[in-house]
Amino acid sequence: LVKALEAVRRVKEGLEIGISSDFISQDIRECMFYLGEITGQISTDEILGNIFSKFCIGK
Repeated sequence: LVKALEAVRRVKEGLEIGISSDFISQDIRECMFYLGEITGQISTDEILGNIFSKFCIGK
């Protein structure tokens, strides 16, 4: 929850100073990721499983 809050704060600060929407969207995604881990809607295992099933990594 703390990491999600930090990401939200970065979004707020970025909007206030006019940072590019590309950077702001990354912080929004990060916040959604951390909230998803709490709610169970996104899990690290699912993400890693998806990555490893589609790409040959480390071979």
